[in-house]
Amino acid sequence: MCGAPPQPVTDLAEAVDKMHKALGEVQDALEAQEQRNEDSRTDPGDGDGPDVAPSPRHPDPTSREPLSLLTAREREILVLVSQGKSNRRVASSLGISEKTVRNHLSAVFSKVGASDRTQAVVMGIRGGIVSIGE
Repeated sequence: MCGAPPQPVTDLAEAVDKMHKALGEVQDALEAQEQRNEDSRTDPGDGDGPDVAPSPRHPDPTSREPLSLLTAREREILVLVSQGKSNRRVASSLGISEKTVRNHLSAVFSKVGASDRTQAVVMGIRGGIVSIGE
């Protein structure tokens, strides 16, 4: 060990586990909503049912258009960011500088119309580029 007390690491690990569980619950809720929406589409009601919520299996077509402008590297960085990696870790994973990661993220934000990482990741999820829990 590096001499640091193990408690903060344990707390961090527990927080990450809780976040992962919460994301799984959100994914389950989205899939349940999607199933209800699919069921309502097969029901010949008044035709004025709810819109289908986008999911990785059924991406939102309006979200895909700006995402199609992303380069392969920008998509790769978006996926790594969606995994909670910092710019430093993304850079290390790809063997590039943090400045290059920041430049790619700026291009992603510009192309998809996002103002921050969270918005970009959400758009990636809706567009089918990013999957939760994978």
